[in-house]
Amino acid sequence: MDGPDTAPDRDPVGVDWYDISPACSHEEFLAVVKVYAREVVDRYDLTASVSDLSWEVSTRAKRRAGAVRYRDGTPETVVLTWDHFANQGWAATAATVRHELIHVHLLNEDGDASHGAHFRELAERLHTHVHCDRFVPPEWWVVCTGCGARLARYRESKLVTDPAQYRCGDCGGPFRVERNATDG
Repeated sequence: MDGPDTAPDRDPVGVDWYDISPACSHEEFLAVVKVYAREVVDRYDLTASVSDLSWEVSTRAKRRAGAVRYRDGTPETVVLTWDHFANQGWAATAATVRHELIHVHLLNEDGDASHGAHFRELAERLHTHVHCDRFVPPEWWVVCTGCGARLARYRESKLVTDPAQYRCGDCGGPFRVERNATDG
């Protein structure tokens, strides 16, 4: 039987082999994620034990597609964001799984959870991103009236409620707040 990498047009880690739609349950999603993660770990010889990690779905996160929770340099849980999966699809989520597995590997190898040079090298090798693109529109844009810099805000922070108390770090200009228009 052919495996995920037998066709030359397939992603090197078999993303389309494991394709799942957002119509699935969280449990089904995590089951597919774990099987996919095991293949990535095996294929790239990463020091991550998929079985020893807890895997969770976040329905609240808006700015991060995934995260590794760790204590004392030991990875404990991989969290994947449902909105990222629902809005960007399986291929983007698979890239996030690879991203998070790099973090687990680097934590296991040298206690480094950063996006430093070694992370970037592995990200290129595993065909994944260093930072994810925005996948949920922010509630507000904080805009510098001097240089036009735009800061996305998802919560009603002090900067959103009282922008006059702050200045742009780039040009020193004042801020104004724009409520983001929603599609719907």
